[in-house]
Amino acid sequence: MKSYRSSESGQAIILIVISFVVLLGFTALAIDGGMVLSDRRQAQNSADAAAMAAALQKVNGQSNSNVTQAARYSALANGYDPANINVTFDTVHDFSGNYDLITVDITETTETSFIQMFWGDAGMVSRVTATTRVRVSQPFLPGVAIIAMGNCVEDGGNLINGNGGGNSGGVRAFNGGIFLNTPETNGSRCALSPPNNGYGIMSETEIFSVGSANYGSVANISPRPIETGVNGGSPIDDPLADLPEPSCGTTAGSVVGGVYQPGNYGGANMALGSGTLAKGIYCITGSIHLSGHDAIIGDGVVLYFKNGGPIFSGNAYLQLKAPSPSDSSDANTRCSGTVGSPTATCTYVGISIFAARNNHSTIEVRGNGQSAIRGLVYALNGELMARGGGSDPSDAVIVGQAIVRSVDTRGGGDVKVSYNAGYTYTAPPLLSLER
Repeated sequence: MKSYRSSESGQAIILIVISFVVLLGFTALAIDGGMVLSDRRQAQNSADAAAMAAALQKVNGQSNSNVTQAARYSALANGYDPANINVTFDTVHDFSGNYDLITVDITETTETSFIQMFWGDAGMVSRVTATTRVRVSQPFLPGVAIIAMGNCVEDGGNLINGNGGGNSGGVRAFNGGIFLNTPETNGSRCALSPPNNGYGIMSETEIFSVGSANYGSVANISPRPIETGVNGGSPIDDPLADLPEPSCGTTAGSVVGGVYQPGNYGGANMALGSGTLAKGIYCITGSIHLSGHDAIIGDGVVLYFKNGGPIFSGNAYLQLKAPSPSDSSDANTRCSGTVGSPTATCTYVGISIFAARNNHSTIEVRGNGQSAIRGLVYALNGELMARGGGSDPSDAVIVGQAIVRSVDTRGGGDVKVSYNAGYTYTAPPLLSLER
């Protein structure tokens, strides 16, 4: 018995030592682990702030070196060594345009108190990452002349109808492409209805769609086959949804010195007719009727159709140029007012015709052998009919861009739209924190 007791001597000390080591490990995890997590959270917040600082510089057109410097200054202000900051850039292109990804990495070493007894005194190293997505100011679907926003699968009809009379009835996109916002398939191929003769539906770049229909066997469409399936096959929402509809307040339209002045026309106000328009916004209730050799001519002008649209007969035509930025070299089109206000032409730079979003009327545009419209024609739920213009892109009936529900050439007219980034609406820059 005495020998047995002697063999157990010292076991309690061993258990105490083991327990102490375990407790010390838990203490290290609680204290040093908490410090590591706290430092990591702070580093992540600093990386997010640095990435946003970099994005703001990118939006303002700064070079990548200045963007990198801004990110490192931001991290330095939060107590991080610029030598531990890494900034990388990646430019991505999708169907809607170009955007940049800016990634900021911060490497942080946390000095420990207890864990170093197990892992040495090198400290705990953690690395955090933040990425911002930056889309600089650019038109919606850059390089696309005609954007047909309708859904022929649900609503019927065609998005591009080229069945005019005679040898006419074609649709031509100069310097750009055609986009079809309908989820059609080969079983519901309805977006394009080309004429049997004439030049058909032609684009100088691609014709593409959110649908998956293949028009490779259809005559009088060029280029072929149509590229399909962008945006996952889902229609795109209103691209200018954040843009308010124009307003003329309570200002009634008037004529001063033979020149129409901005304001409200139609309804209880005087009608807008043939003549010259001063710079500004014209809010129109009902339609404009032009006949014979009537013409509406204006620079720096936005025609806002609450309902209705232009109606022509004879050789009547439009000759309009959209507002340009306030610092533009073209004094005749410089915008005015505060950007964002629905009464300011500076809110609608690049837009010549704006149809109310609930306006389902036809927007008819005619030229006289030269450009009728220099600017964006925006009629989300309206139909575009356009006639006039020559075979040269600079003489197309619309120079800029058309965002409409559908395009129709009934009556034998030819729709000719020439894409020009300088004569279309440029959306404000966008930036977001991706991760």
